[in-house]
Amino acid sequence: MPQPPSIPRLKVLTGIPKTIRDPIKTFNGYSGIYGENYLLSVGGSRRTHLTIDPDVVQYVLQKNHRNYEKSEIQTDQVARYFGHGLLTNSGKSWLTQRRLIQPGFHRKRLEKLTESMQSVIDLQCEDLRAKAASGTKMNLHHFTRDAVFRIIVKAIFTDGFNEEDTARLNAAIDKVHGYIIYPVRVPFLRGPLRWLGQEKKHIGLANDVRRDIQRRIDLRRAEDPKDDLLQMLLDTRYEDTGEPMTDEQLIDEVLILFAAGYETSANSLAWTIWLLLRHPDKMALVRKEIAEAEAVGPIDFEGVRRLPYLTQVVDESLRMYPPAWITDRVALEDDDTGTFSITKGTVIGLFIHGLHHNPAHWEAPYEFRPERMTPEAKKARHPSCYVPFGGGPRLCIGNHFAMLEMLLLLSSVLKDFDFELESGAELVGHKPLITLHMDRVVRVAVKEI
Repeated sequence: MPQPPSIPRLKVLTGIPKTIRDPIKTFNGYSGIYGENYLLSVGGSRRTHLTIDPDVVQYVLQKNHRNYEKSEIQTDQVARYFGHGLLTNSGKSWLTQRRLIQPGFHRKRLEKLTESMQSVIDLQCEDLRAKAASGTKMNLHHFTRDAVFRIIVKAIFTDGFNEEDTARLNAAIDKVHGYIIYPVRVPFLRGPLRWLGQEKKHIGLANDVRRDIQRRIDLRRAEDPKDDLLQMLLDTRYEDTGEPMTDEQLIDEVLILFAAGYETSANSLAWTIWLLLRHPDKMALVRKEIAEAEAVGPIDFEGVRRLPYLTQVVDESLRMYPPAWITDRVALEDDDTGTFSITKGTVIGLFIHGLHHNPAHWEAPYEFRPERMTPEAKKARHPSCYVPFGGGPRLCIGNHFAMLEMLLLLSSVLKDFDFELESGAELVGHKPLITLHMDRVVRVAVKEI
């Protein structure tokens, strides 16, 4: 089997500044020239096979997933700060943890968590009412970030955190998230960042969070059991030994739930609201559907099923602005996909943003068209041209949790509140960090409907 075309090293090297600023634009440019698959490498770094080919994506994530593990970017660089939880773990250890934790995200557990999610959403709506009454403009991403963070805190720890603890934990995780992208995206910066003390500083922030979680675990053991994710993690036992998780592993899993769970959903909600505000015809359809769904009964765990169009809106937002805009795997042995050969040790860069905008599979890929996300339309497309939550055995364990919280929050907020974008907000672009952010602050005026 042939290998994909290689991008000349000089071209890659001279393009490093642009790649650092906007890797999405750079990789899309390469795809336009070299096709859906191409090889690139920088200096002494490992060779990478970038792909927006759904056949290759499906092969790597599903058909022959055993030959592909996460790279050291996730198992070492990200794990250095957030521990070896499900997101950063690999191999047999990952599989053991996955089987142990999976029950926490089953249907019955999610149904029980719905009430706590809604209680947080109701409080956030009260805050919106206060802003509407005072005429205060708000930062859209701050609103979605705070709401999602509080939902996750409540889901893990029934009693939640007080305002001071919430703000401190939120700020620490944000700072670590903002820093990690530099050693991850630009490996040759790892040494200088270490020498300048930045690595130590941010590992210290992550350790502060770990100590806070340990205190919560110690307190829980001294209390009556609660019905939340922390209790589920405390009560689980390994099948082979009957032993519980160590405290270190417990902290790793809780930290990953915070680090991976809240930022992805917060960004997705901000993008979704922004898209609807820029497409008032779609917003009108969403509000009509919410009203009709409420006329039948409450929008709760079962009620969100009566929101098919809003679900399509969220799906289309995730297509256009996938939170995990890229991921990777490393080939453990030589392989071929049926189209290309892959050499042992090659990194497979699954460029999800490019995949979701591949014109070979998406008509007008940069247009917001929720109608393309009907069940019938999904069945007609390649099953791996849309992978916002990954695919195969490592499909995101929290995908149903994320969709539930987004649908609950959007239905509650959009039925009672309208937002007006500041002038220039239509110019918002993407900012690809570990997850896909907006490239500027978006402020909105809040009005009660």
